[in-house]
Amino acid sequence: MRVADLGTWTLFACALVLSTPGPARAQSQEEKRRQLQERLGIKPPPAQATPDAGTPSPTEAARPPSAPPARTPASANRPRVPGFAEDVRPILEKECGSCHGPDGMASRSRWVLRGEPADYEATLRFVQPATAAQSPLLKKGTGTTLHGGKKVFAVESAEYATILRWIEGGAPPGKARGGTPAALTTASPGAPHPSHDGAPASPGATPAPVAATPPGATPAPVAATPPGANPVPGASTPPASPPAPSASASAGPPSGDASAAPRFAPQVHEALLADCSSCHASDGMAGSSRYVTHADPEQHLRSVEPLVVPGTAASSILYQRAKGDSHPGGAVWEPGSAQLSLLARWLDAGALGTTPPAPENTAVATATPAPGPAAAPPTPPSTPASPHAPSGPHGGVPLGTFPVLGSLSLNGRFDLNYERVNYNDHPFKSEGESALRSYHHFLFLTRQSAEDPVTLTLELLSLQFWEVGYRLSEASWPVKVFAKGGKILVPFGADPLFHHGYGGLAGFDQRVLPVVFAREGLTVNVERRMGPLAFSGDAYVISGYRLKRADAVLNLQSDLAPLEDTRLGVGARLGGSWGPINVWYSPYFNSLGFGRRLFLQALDVAVWRPRGLPVLEHFSLGAGLLRADVSGGEAEGYGGPGEDYYHFASYLQLRYHPTDWLYVQYRQGLRTFGNRRGLILDSNALTREDASSHNVGVVARWRGLSAGLFQFWNLEKTDETPDDFTRLVVAYEF
Repeated sequence: MRVADLGTWTLFACALVLSTPGPARAQSQEEKRRQLQERLGIKPPPAQATPDAGTPSPTEAARPPSAPPARTPASANRPRVPGFAEDVRPILEKECGSCHGPDGMASRSRWVLRGEPADYEATLRFVQPATAAQSPLLKKGTGTTLHGGKKVFAVESAEYATILRWIEGGAPPGKARGGTPAALTTASPGAPHPSHDGAPASPGATPAPVAATPPGATPAPVAATPPGANPVPGASTPPASPPAPSASASAGPPSGDASAAPRFAPQVHEALLADCSSCHASDGMAGSSRYVTHADPEQHLRSVEPLVVPGTAASSILYQRAKGDSHPGGAVWEPGSAQLSLLARWLDAGALGTTPPAPENTAVATATPAPGPAAAPPTPPSTPASPHAPSGPHGGVPLGTFPVLGSLSLNGRFDLNYERVNYNDHPFKSEGESALRSYHHFLFLTRQSAEDPVTLTLELLSLQFWEVGYRLSEASWPVKVFAKGGKILVPFGADPLFHHGYGGLAGFDQRVLPVVFAREGLTVNVERRMGPLAFSGDAYVISGYRLKRADAVLNLQSDLAPLEDTRLGVGARLGGSWGPINVWYSPYFNSLGFGRRLFLQALDVAVWRPRGLPVLEHFSLGAGLLRADVSGGEAEGYGGPGEDYYHFASYLQLRYHPTDWLYVQYRQGLRTFGNRRGLILDSNALTREDASSHNVGVVARWRGLSAGLFQFWNLEKTDETPDDFTRLVVAYEF
């Protein structure tokens, strides 16, 4: 055999050895070991079956089951949410209890701390979890809104931080002084209470041991243990329900689920009520506008619906006015503020109403239910009114959006008056006469849009005034600038400009300024807000007054220059407000001809029901002074000492509001004309035109309908005239 053949056979033998199965070799070795043990008389141990992966070994079966690894609750990594009883109440009692305690000066206010569980419910009315920093509790405490007790704590203080975290955390009740949970009878407004991870689903119930299920057997249905019941062997406690969403989650952007979107009540309702009621309450200076606030959420929503376009915040008049577009009161909320964002989310989500949709029943029955009456289907949520549907109170009638013309709406005012006139003292004298009159028959066409800076206001029936406006400022500007031209309402005196009360008579009864002070001209308005303060300025040029004769005494109601021979007048109005307090100063200058000149000025103050102040919150006050000085003309021989003169007028108005829909009024004023001496009255030159007026009345409002009864007494300084009168008025505004 050759060497090559020998190597080949050697490799072949090695391959056979390597190809022998391992278990076979292991088995032969095991047999040899057993044979050796038998020869030596050693009994081999019994063979053990290889344990199955799915069957526990006897040792493991006998071993008690180990407890599952402890799960660290998610709340352990979060800072603790302060509770009302242990954290917030001590702060409030220390800082606010001296006034808001049972014996304090604010003990008759809407918020009183009595050291009882009811304190929690009383405090909840002044918190807004969705916009915690804007809660009235914090705004009043820091003095950023009107508060009779002034500033209580600073924004950077630890007290403020604790209360803010409490509100952001859902305003939980916390634990009482004894260590037990505080009684909770009212849910936290606007957001659920924070969940507590790790809490048992059934307080007081202990989970029962679960019997092992034989392999291959079907587990029996497990019944839930009711709270407080003794657990039954073989039953298990159902898993805890999912934790409720936190307050911060509820305040986030709305999801596709309608129930997650903000609703009108309580968040939007309370935000509008807090920042708009000083003017837009039924008794406020904008109480006759298209939008009137109401304490009742349903009535408030009916007033809001005509001003919104569900699904589109930018097209809603309410949103436009809130951010300051074409709004005489300026921006209510600055861009980026929590309130404006809340309003936008509510509108974009469909302007949902006050009633949330009924929750769906997601429980799955494990047994066949007993026969019984069928459950009624859940009531669907109310659908917001269409923007083109008939409007509610003061909402006007939206006409829609048209090419070129833009978004148009109609609103107006009409009244009917029964009067008893031409008597002195009381209306039952025989010389009195009866009359039926209508003073207000106005229909206004308005064009306004947030996207278009051009606006239009036109009185259609009598063309008393018409204005075309243009917004000059951008959203990023710190001031709002607006210009108007046409037959404008002259910005002179207090708001509203349509009716002045100088001399004690207002509206169509006034005898000092024109009944409707509207003239052809141009005006520019500038507004600036600085926290709780607001400032405004108007500058204007109009077709002014002109004397008919050089020696004539100027009549401020009728001596207006014709357009073909006009005299320009220039004026301004400076205004400021802080909460419900408003102040205006109005100067005006006009060359009258014949070398004569007019300098007219007025100072007005208005206080509109300071909300939250006991007693005072039921009253509103208005007062004003006017003086018109006519001088000059010495070169023409018409003026100088003894020839210059002035007119004077004043008013004081006090209203008592027992409710939001009813008020009682007293107004008085003085008017004097052609005075050449003194400061307000020339006793040497009295005529029957110099007089004082007094009137009392009561007015009730319901939506756009109002009814009032007034008694007027006109007291002339000389030559008493039978010009007292009584008026019963019914008016409707839309």
